[in-house]
Amino acid sequence: MTFENVKIIDPYVEKGWTAELKLTLATSNEVDVVEAKLNTSFPLGYKEYVTTFGLGEYCNYIRVEMPSKILSEHEEHQQFLDKYWFWELGEEILCKEKAKESIEIASTVDGDVIIFHPTNSSELFVLPRHDDMLYRIGSNLYEAIDWLCVGRNSDTGGVGETHEQRYFVPYNPFQYTNGILRPEEV
Repeated sequence: MTFENVKIIDPYVEKGWTAELKLTLATSNEVDVVEAKLNTSFPLGYKEYVTTFGLGEYCNYIRVEMPSKILSEHEEHQQFLDKYWFWELGEEILCKEKAKESIEIASTVDGDVIIFHPTNSSELFVLPRHDDMLYRIGSNLYEAIDWLCVGRNSDTGGVGETHEQRYFVPYNPFQYTNGILRPEEV
């Protein structure tokens, strides 16, 4: 899989509420700097994703984190896993001690977290919000997104949604907040 057939859709542009599509992208240099600071390499596909699509949601479901957010929230992510670890059924797949060292690379709108260990970026995992089992979901970001975009049965705790069409919805200065649609920066 690659991201070449993913359509970028901005409903605010389509409805005429904003004049043009605006993407909030990371630079290759930003990715490189964060990799160096975290002493890791991001999974294959990550750099392409954040420099092509950037901030937004894949199929209105998956949020791939921007490099600056990964860096700024890394310690908080590790503390959270230490304090609230409940994926005991997945200990054979990824133990708590390794998970506490992990880097959060993405999440779903349902609260599922996608991680990888900094010494092995070719193994991505999902920590489902509503399941005490975690899952290995791919060896790169392409496979992880594919895994998440295919609905799962109860054996996987209902992780994932079915998406026949693949699209990306960028962050837009218009936000839905407390039932009010308002411009933040037009």
